[in-house]
Amino acid sequence: MKKIFTFILALVASVGIASAAITVRLDPSSCSSWSTVRLWAWTDEGNVFDAWPGQIVSKDGDGWYAYTFSSSITSVSIIWTNGTDQTVDITGVTSSTCYKLNSQTGTTIKVSVVNCGSEGGQSGTVVSGKYKIGDLYYNLKEDKTAEVTYELGWDENNYKGLTIANIPASVSYSGTTYSVTSIGEGAFAICRELTSVTIGNSVTSIGSSAFSGCSGLTSIEIPNSVISIGEQAFSGCSGLTSVTIPNSVTSIGEYAFEGCSGLTSVTIPNSVASIGKLAIAGCSSLTSINVANDNPNYSSIDGVLFDKQQTTLIRCPDGKQGEYIIPNSVTSIGESAFEGCSSLTSVTIPNSVTSIGDYAFSGCSSLTSVTIPNSVTSIGSGAFRDCSSLTSVEIPNSVTSIGRRAFESCSSLTSVTIPNSVTSIGEDAFCRCSGLTSVTIPNSVTSIGVSAFMACGLTSLTIPNSVTSIGGRAFEGCSGLTSLTIPNSVTSIGNRAFYYCSGLTSVTLGTSVKVIEGRAFGGCTAIESITCYSMRPPTVNNDAFENLDYSTIVYVPADYLNYYKVHDSWGLFDVRPLGASKTETTEVKVEPTATTADVSWPAVENAATYELVIKDKNGNVVCTLIFNANGQLTQIAFNAPARDNTAQAAGFAFTVTGLEEGTSYDLTITAKDGNGTTLDEKTIAFSTSGWTGVDALQAGELRSSKVLRNGEVLILRGGKMYNLQGVEVK
Repeated sequence: MKKIFTFILALVASVGIASAAITVRLDPSSCSSWSTVRLWAWTDEGNVFDAWPGQIVSKDGDGWYAYTFSSSITSVSIIWTNGTDQTVDITGVTSSTCYKLNSQTGTTIKVSVVNCGSEGGQSGTVVSGKYKIGDLYYNLKEDKTAEVTYELGWDENNYKGLTIANIPASVSYSGTTYSVTSIGEGAFAICRELTSVTIGNSVTSIGSSAFSGCSGLTSIEIPNSVISIGEQAFSGCSGLTSVTIPNSVTSIGEYAFEGCSGLTSVTIPNSVASIGKLAIAGCSSLTSINVANDNPNYSSIDGVLFDKQQTTLIRCPDGKQGEYIIPNSVTSIGESAFEGCSSLTSVTIPNSVTSIGDYAFSGCSSLTSVTIPNSVTSIGSGAFRDCSSLTSVEIPNSVTSIGRRAFESCSSLTSVTIPNSVTSIGEDAFCRCSGLTSVTIPNSVTSIGVSAFMACGLTSLTIPNSVTSIGGRAFEGCSGLTSLTIPNSVTSIGNRAFYYCSGLTSVTLGTSVKVIEGRAFGGCTAIESITCYSMRPPTVNNDAFENLDYSTIVYVPADYLNYYKVHDSWGLFDVRPLGASKTETTEVKVEPTATTADVSWPAVENAATYELVIKDKNGNVVCTLIFNANGQLTQIAFNAPARDNTAQAAGFAFTVTGLEEGTSYDLTITAKDGNGTTLDEKTIAFSTSGWTGVDALQAGELRSSKVLRNGEVLILRGGKMYNLQGVEVK
């Protein structure tokens, strides 16, 4: 019977007749002591308010004190009071009534009933503001429209105890009828006891977070009058199993049905022109998305939501399991398209796709493999974030940037290939990839973003000479790293860049490092030695070496030893001259790897200096090092992480780092006496290992391979050469 009664009320309101809810009003002006007005009330079931002297009553827009009871109360008895004085008992009130105070006798006051139509605040003046009418609160507006609003904004006690909400087409207050046109922002937010809602046909919009967190809501019928559904309107309505979106709706806001885990299917009518991101994300039971055949903006294939031309994949249902093959018509994977699809195990991306949107596969925790084709040029922020089952990924040469958080928390990722086309690695790109033990950063990369590899399982790291800056916290917590070489190109090391890399025992800093920011190496208590090739001591900010033992040895160029010893920060350590190691050798030897060369040479009688110069095949000098007779390094134009060793031997040895893979070089070693006369000179040609030609190209295969030609990285595909911009090279 309660539902029928409510329906009758809504119907009466819709034809302009006053609501049946009882409103009582008081004019206390005849008693000057009534600065505060309270109302005490009771019914046959008991007291309406918790304790005497009852509810404080506020003035309405006509200057009268007014209170509206719940529509469930059909008969009530009241007492008006100022907390000390009170009226006589007014019993059996069954309709809205207006009262005035009469003369006072002692503490008891008689009242008189006045005509609400002419005297009691019912003059027809339009009231605006927030008022409770029946069970709900409304924002009444001067244009005679009303918006359903909250009782307590974003509070778990908002509409406490309310299980059924009946939103009428209109409400009456102070003699004026208001059309209910909207359900306001957060109106029923966190009303977990709410199980059903009836919405009148005058409502045109459902506001942001209107029913957010209403986990007890199992069904809702949205009338044909509604045009827009706001952001997060039904987010977190986990009990909602079905919803019908009427043909009147033109827009569905971001996150509108996010987290509706009980929702199994959604039908989008032809009227919908825009769907916000993540509108139906986190709907883990959702297996189908149905789109009206005549919708001019959207289409669906096997329950997957696309734009009408099927060029952009907008949303894949969370309930989609196993492998999914993206159609060849798709050119872009939209923002959050697969986000939270935890049952998806593999995805095939066709060559038509050029971009992967932000958070496109974020939270696909069962995704073990993904192939990114050469057509893709950008990987968006958070694209594969929290793909905890993903073990490996190969990024094609077409990609130029890896967005922030692109692979964050891919804890099973053990290997990643970053191509030479990538110029920047975004913030948090591989943050918390705890299974990632090694990564090769290509020479194309110029910057490593903040927290890019924070808390990774890295045990080895090669930073190329192209990198000029290392962002704050870039490698923080990489406790598996034991040694580190910062190349000559780097000028600054960011705040906490290597903070708590507790396994580090040796660090080499290139010639160009000027600034080491706060706590960059803080907590790296295992560091035994630091080799710094800068001629001038780098600036050390805010405990950059926090907790390092002052017995740590710092090797520096011999000619600049005193600059370091008197420095406020560097001088605290054991500063020693940098030099080549002593070794037994009777000839010049070069033992190259992919990016380094171990060089040894014999001592020459009467030699005062040894000058080592490495040139590429075009004659460009890439390395100049000058050692004194004792093997101490005095002048530098390259990073050479060698160590001073006082043991006597027949020659010297050092390691040159930062060379290019698969490149040919000439090494010339010149021994001179104190007058600069050449005593001996040797030149040796050598090549580093790595990409020296077509690598692993199988006969008949069309996959891309990297080729180095005349110092330029090219792509070989289908028997043709292309540069990194995709232009064919003859």
